[in-house]
Parts: sequence; C-alpha cells; structure tokens
Amino acid sequence: MVRASSRRFVAERIEMSETQPATEFAPQHPPARAASIEAAAKLLGDESQLVVNAARGYLLGTGAAGREALHRASEQGCAATRMRARAMLRSLEVEQWLQRFSGLEFDADGSRNPEPLLAGAVFASHMVRTFAPDANELRSKLWREAEVLRARFEGRSLNLCARMLSEHLNESLGLGGRGAAKNDLDHVLLDRVVDNRVGVPVTLSMIYLLVARWAGLSVTGVGMPEHFLVRLHGVRPVLVDPYYGGRTVTKTDCIRHLKSLGYDQVQEHMRDLSDREVLAHYLRALQKTASQCGSHDARRSLGEALTLLGAN
Repeated sequence: MVRASSRRFVAERIEMSETQPATEFAPQHPPARAASIEAAAKLLGDESQLVVNAARGYLLGTGAAGREALHRASEQGCAATRMRARAMLRSLEVEQWLQRFSGLEFDADGSRNPEPLLAGAVFASHMVRTFAPDANELRSKLWREAEVLRARFEGRSLNLCARMLSEHLNESLGLGGRGAAKNDLDHVLLDRVVDNRVGVPVTLSMIYLLVARWAGLSVTGVGMPEHFLVRLHGVRPVLVDPYYGGRTVTKTDCIRHLKSLGYDQVQEHMRDLSDREVLAHYLRALQKTASQCGSHDARRSLGEALTLLGAN
C-alpha cells in the first residue's frame, strides 16, 4: 500500500496541474527531493489513472534523477509500476531519437554523400524497436561490399558498373525481393534487410544507393507508385530495379508501365528524388507496416519524423 504522504504529494501535483498547463520534458518546479521522486515512481502502479498521470507528469520534470528512479521502478516495482516505468523510459528514448533526427542535414546535391540518409534510417529503426544497431555497425557491413566494388568499377563503363553492382548484391549476397512481405518489419527495416537479405523495394534501393555511392558512383532514388528504383548517373544514366534482382530497365519501359496503370503524369514518378525524399518514402513504408503490426507508438513517432522532414 502506498503511504498517505505520497498520495498527498501527488494530490498537490494534481491541484497544480489544474491551474497550470503541463509541459512535458521541461522542468517547471524546483529540484525535487529524492524521496518525492521515489514516491512518484511507486505511484505509477496506482489504480487511479489521475494519480498515475500526476506522477508521470512530475517525473518528466525531474531530469536525470527521474530517469534513474524510472530505471529502478522498471525492475523492482509491482507489475503495473514496471510496465508503466518501462513505457515512460521508452517514450523518453524515442524522444531523444527524434531530437537527433531533427538535426539531420542533407546536402543540396545528395547524389554522393550517403551519411545523412544512413543516419536517418538508423534513427528510424530505433524509433520502431528498442534494440537496433548503430550507424557505425551498418556502415561497416555495407562499406566492405562497397570497397570490393570500388576496385572493380575502376575504368569501367556505367552499364558495366550497373551490372557488376547487381551481380554482387543480388547474386553474391542474395539481396532481393523474393518472399518479401510489406507487413513484416523484418522486410522493411534497413538493418534487418541487410542481415536477412530480403526486403521491400524502397529498402533494397537504399542499400544499393548506399553501397554504390561508397563505391564511387553518383546515384539517386526514383520513387514510382508502389515501387522504387535507383538511377546511376553518367553520360547515359542507367535505371536499376533492386527488387527484381538488380535488373536494368529503360525509362521507356517504366513510362509504358505507368501509363498501363492509369498514370498520366509519368514524369513526376520518374524524376530523381532528393535524399530527404528517399528517406520520407522509407519512413512511410515503415509507418504503414508498423500500423499493420499494431505498433501504434512507432507509427506516431514515425509520423513526427515525417513532419520534421516536411513530408507530412
């Protein structure tokens, strides 16, 4: 049973919240005593939602001390306390990833530098699930493949480079769209596709784009309806379809396909996308899959990320 003094503390907090608008993540009161912070953490297990909300609001304004109390409560409290403390810690963690996402800076010409795109995809992975690799780990895996290809590309024509890129990523590594399910996060999350080698079009295209740029090519994404391609730039640009084994396709074929589906403004679907737009396509695919999987918190955080990109 929670002590009466703790209940009085929260009751005072409730009274304050009725007269002052609450602002999460921003302290509005003097530093709290350790005993009060611990009491608030314990009250996360209270049966009254009003008490829980007041305790939550108090803890959010106590900074590092509140986080430490939440970590203890997530391991030592009753079942309800542990569950709510873990949910709060996860919410704070996602908030941190969103703050990092908001600091992404894309080059005006992003056809060569892949770092912001990789970072954005990694930040999104952390918004979707608790445990995800960092950018360095993913970069290391993809960089190794790029180094192999960089040596092979030396002095070769763009068409030959496109073929070698596809042969290496599809035939040697097994990357492709076979059996990919749009409602399976393992087939959409960049780090999971790198490991599993099976993915949806936008994620496979991001892998091709990252590896090709690190290998020295100029590459952009092309967002078609329900599909995604990459364009290798040169005197005569080459379109590559990572989902279908990295095959090369012509612009004429794509336009014919789009018109057969009833799209009249085909040029809009064939243009080069900025990295910001590529990342937005990836976030939308993740958001849709998270929603289908019932992960509504992830869906909301990805929606916030899209807003930060100016893509909502």
